[in-house]
Amino acid sequence: MFVTVVAILCHLSAAAAGSCVEEIVTDSSMTPDITFQDCMKGAQAPLAKWMGEHPLYHSNWRIERYKCVPGHYEIKGRA
Repeated sequence: MFVTVVAILCHLSAAAAGSCVEEIVTDSSMTPDITFQDCMKGAQAPLAKWMGEHPLYHSNWRIERYKCVPGHYEIKGRA
């Protein structure tokens, strides 16, 4: 089954309170050995690695939660 790992990141700044975004961390085309069960059990390590590799989210952002989505996922509101 194709799976997509999606992080929900929220800005820590008081001025941007409530400002959260979704980002696709990985999916089965980028990480062929990931399964839905693997995602549900242990996506924390890949999320931490992804966060460290994306300078936009190094400071003032935190991962609020993540979700494992069966199939291809498209972030809402993006063209």
